[in-house]
Amino acid sequence: MSTSEQKLQRLKERIALLLNKAENTNFPAEAQTFQEHAERLMVRYGIGRAELDAQPTGPGKKKEPIIEEHFDMRGTYRLGQRDGLSSVGHAFRTVTLLQTNYSNFCRLYVIGHESDVSTVKTLFSSLVIQASLAMSHWWGEEGKYLAWDWTDSEKVIERREFQRSFYLQVAERIRGLYQEESQHNGSGTELVLVSRKEQVDDFVSEKYPSLRRSRNRAATGSLNAALAGRVAGSRADLGFGKDVESSGSAGEVAS
Repeated sequence: MSTSEQKLQRLKERIALLLNKAENTNFPAEAQTFQEHAERLMVRYGIGRAELDAQPTGPGKKKEPIIEEHFDMRGTYRLGQRDGLSSVGHAFRTVTLLQTNYSNFCRLYVIGHESDVSTVKTLFSSLVIQASLAMSHWWGEEGKYLAWDWTDSEKVIERREFQRSFYLQVAERIRGLYQEESQHNGSGTELVLVSRKEQVDDFVSEKYPSLRRSRNRAATGSLNAALAGRVAGSRADLGFGKDVESSGSAGEVAS
């Protein structure tokens, strides 16, 4: 194992230790501190993998492949999930997101190096669950009382806006983490990220030479729903490296 690989392994162990501490403390402020530290290290770990892959190839070394996988969103709130999760994916700097909209579901294509795609898809699965739970709590405690005289369609748009804003806030947090790491590590890190993204863009251009820009956008809800969603998104767990187990289908949320 090379020195760079050993550093990544130690970093991964530190992340696991911090996440374990965050989950097992009885003090919310302490848990948040551990979680935020782990999130910064997760971004640093992802950058480290990119830097390792960018090193000159030696005998027996294989470059990390660029792959494409998809993430489907179904149910009442799929349009908000589509818009929000697209922003989350783009915040990672090194992947490309494409979308296709069908009559009863939306599909996001996540394209990038294998480790980056795995990270993004794992986070998507986690965020769908977190956003759904946060929305249900907000609607039961506040939202439905503010919208008591609205139509059923207007209420759906309001709940969808909460979820969309939740994801947008998460995307801002991830962009901030990448910006902090780039500033801390200097121009070398920025060059690695740009180069990694250029490789993905070349892959996409070759595979999809006739892409068209999507102009569809879901109706937005009230400022109250947007602000509530952003507050919830600021507390979301960005445990990029954790596995998520769920018995429900991605995007399917109870009304």
